[in-house]
Amino acid sequence: MRFTGRAARGGVAVAAATALVLAAPAAASTSGVTAREGACAMGQTLCNTTYGTGNSVKQIVAWRNTNVTAEIGFFEIFGPGTYKVTGPTNREQDHTFQVNASFPRGSLLCVTFWGKNANGSFTKYGGKNGNACTSTPIG
Repeated sequence: MRFTGRAARGGVAVAAATALVLAAPAAASTSGVTAREGACAMGQTLCNTTYGTGNSVKQIVAWRNTNVTAEIGFFEIFGPGTYKVTGPTNREQDHTFQVNASFPRGSLLCVTFWGKNANGSFTKYGGKNGNACTSTPIG
């Protein structure tokens, strides 16, 4: 461990820094600690932040840049097999999905956004590649 001259002169700062360094590895190894993975698509127009531990996903936060996509629509998340959940249809910039599920190692968890057309139909932003995906394990 290396300290700068300023930290070494302040005994309290050294003690606090040492305690913080010693506490960090214990917290990181505690089971149930939530980690985070993130991915964006289309030049950061659509983003996915996935929270969980290992193959267990607690929640996914979907986000869209409203400067580019300020319209009515809905977020959708999908994963392996038939896993799919949609959010409400509105103008929200982000939506938090409570997933609370485990997925096989290497599973993709993707967020997409569907914009409402004038005729009432919906179009997926970014077409076929308009997905922001993370994968398990988380962390």
